Amino acid sequence: MICLITSIFAFILESPIDSTRSSTTLSEVTVRSAPRFLGTRSLPDMDKTLIFLGKKTEEISLAKLDANLANQSFRQVFNRTPGLHVVESDPSGFNTSIAIRGLSTNRSWDFNMRQNGYDMTPDPMGYNEAYYTPALEWVDKIQLIRGASSLAFGPQVGGMLNYVLEAPVFEQALKGLVQQSVGSWNLSSSLLKLKAGNQRIAWLASHQFRQGNGFRPNSAFDSNQSYARLDLKSGKQNRLIFELTRSEVLSKQGGGLSEAQFVSNPKFSNRSRNYFQAHWLMPVLKFQFQVNPRLQGDVQVLGIFSGRSQVGFTKSNDVVDLPLAEGAYATRQLDTDRYTSFGLEGRFGYQDSLAGRPFFLSTGFRLFDGKMQRGQLGTANASVDFTLQPIQDFTRKFSFENQNLAFYIENLLKINPRLAWTFGLRGEFIRSFATQELSNPISSFRSRQFLLMGTAIAYRVNSDIEGYVNFSQSFRPVSFSDLIPSATTDQVDPNLKDAKAQNMDLGFKGQISTHLRFDISYFLLKYQNRIGQISQKNELIQSYLYRTNVGESTSHGLEAYVEWDPLATILDHESRLGHPSFFVSTSLLQANYGDFPLANGQNLRGKNIEYAPQEIIRTGITYRIASMSLTYQISSTSAVFSDAQNTIIASPQGTVGLIPAYQIHDVSFSYRQGKHVYMKGSLNNVLNASYFTRRGTGAYPGFGILPAELRNISFTFAYTW
Repeated sequence: MICLITSIFAFILESPIDSTRSSTTLSEVTVRSAPRFLGTRSLPDMDKTLIFLGKKTEEISLAKLDANLANQSFRQVFNRTPGLHVVESDPSGFNTSIAIRGLSTNRSWDFNMRQNGYDMTPDPMGYNEAYYTPALEWVDKIQLIRGASSLAFGPQVGGMLNYVLEAPVFEQALKGLVQQSVGSWNLSSSLLKLKAGNQRIAWLASHQFRQGNGFRPNSAFDSNQSYARLDLKSGKQNRLIFELTRSEVLSKQGGGLSEAQFVSNPKFSNRSRNYFQAHWLMPVLKFQFQVNPRLQGDVQVLGIFSGRSQVGFTKSNDVVDLPLAEGAYATRQLDTDRYTSFGLEGRFGYQDSLAGRPFFLSTGFRLFDGKMQRGQLGTANASVDFTLQPIQDFTRKFSFENQNLAFYIENLLKINPRLAWTFGLRGEFIRSFATQELSNPISSFRSRQFLLMGTAIAYRVNSDIEGYVNFSQSFRPVSFSDLIPSATTDQVDPNLKDAKAQNMDLGFKGQISTHLRFDISYFLLKYQNRIGQISQKNELIQSYLYRTNVGESTSHGLEAYVEWDPLATILDHESRLGHPSFFVSTSLLQANYGDFPLANGQNLRGKNIEYAPQEIIRTGITYRIASMSLTYQISSTSAVFSDAQNTIIASPQGTVGLIPAYQIHDVSFSYRQGKHVYMKGSLNNVLNASYFTRRGTGAYPGFGILPAELRNISFTFAYTW
């Protein structure tokens, strides 16, 4: 921290830019352009302080996609990302729920979720649930690194996902954007963005207001999100950056459905007084510097001041929320979380030669302190409005604190012009404190240490095609919420242990000229002490889920992305007829439990992992001509089980049972008129398929089936200057 403060003072006191200073010599950079390919590419081998060589990486450019960003359509945004399972149960798009390789879809728990390179969840080691998602209309790129990200970014088993927001530009006159989107069920999204810069200062500010009714009754939502960034430049390489993100969201929760209710009417809802609210405030200060052509780094300080609350009628879906005999409603349940987190993270990159061979050293540290205060089972008033004022205090109160210190070092050595090798280590130190605030307070303390290893080899067949293999260790720490039951019927094993995992990728990626791009790989994920849920029955013969360690699991399969422009295969120039490009993104997954005996005499051996589709296929065609682009895509996902015992016949409440396979068709377009006018539109779920991707097991967002959206449209008009 002292080094950071000293550097900032030196930065502020530095003399104005002198254009006569000698220039800095940069390393050679190879740039390959493939303008006919849209949306997805691999990350470079190295980027400032980071090493990506040998890893399975993707970078999605949202500006190149014909995706519905107004309503946060992740199915379209990730249409070229193989194996990404998207849970579609929230019409508001506030909470991202994605997973890969049979991991948890619960609010993207198994990813290290970041915005502009910094953590955006309450606590990656203690409560890593994504209650905040940036407005996709802000996002420039999405970077995804699978399990091999565990060394540089943190031990999350699924990898790292980073939302890269649009950045301000130096020496740019004032520019702005006004954008309005409308869509089905009164969807409205209004966006205003301004940015400008001179030789030393650049800034950007944006605000989005979004609201809609949702396709089901009792699903209305609204959000206000603001983002501002200020860059101060000194010399050509040093930069001080301040970012501030603020988000306020509120949505109604229509509740879950039984099997019979869903079949009869997937729009049905018998919950009119249930709400979800979240607020997020993230100030960030960054200092990026380059000491000399060989050494550069960045240090960032992060604060997260946030929380989420839920209030509603929490009975199961077979109990209708109706006025009582005297005409008044029953009181409601109130649950709240408050998060206060601070982080300090630094990275440094050094390049030189060793025995005549180029090498690159990446190292860094992370210090994080996260606090959470949780109140459960409070009593709220009997009105139909949203409230955070309890009329009776919480009957359960908890305080949690998680302290995390981590160091990593990773080295890249080019053995020869074709072959390169990386090796690295990461040390994690975690201290967790928990206090139950009752008449007889109970406190507990846990301390753990982990040492993780990762390595990768990349072989460049030629300038455009590369083979790669990597191996990395990771772990899934027991979170705060794992140690206590949620405010529902679920129960939790008090002796939960941290889970450990090993990831491996083996594949080829690259492109052939400007007409074919591909990334095809085999993966293997071994998971020990996996944290999962077992369906059990209580003394009233009612089903509930028990969270515990469920032994070892193995996931392996194929992930493939291929995109082909047939006209580019024939022609060596732009076609007057435009360019069609065909893409397919697919994963074939086999994810099974190992030996784990159950109390009822059964065994999980050979059972499929819950929420792990054996097949995810997204395919389509994008046709571009002049300033217009049109995309038609088909998304197919195979059936999954919602519990570890692979229950097929749904329970009466719909909380467990098979989730059937589904196929969704989407069509979208974008059109630019000159320099100032831009339009986008989409027709989602063209065939109006009735489907669902999740079964709720608690009062929030509801017991039973949580339906996905039926056919809907959106249209966006933007003017820039």
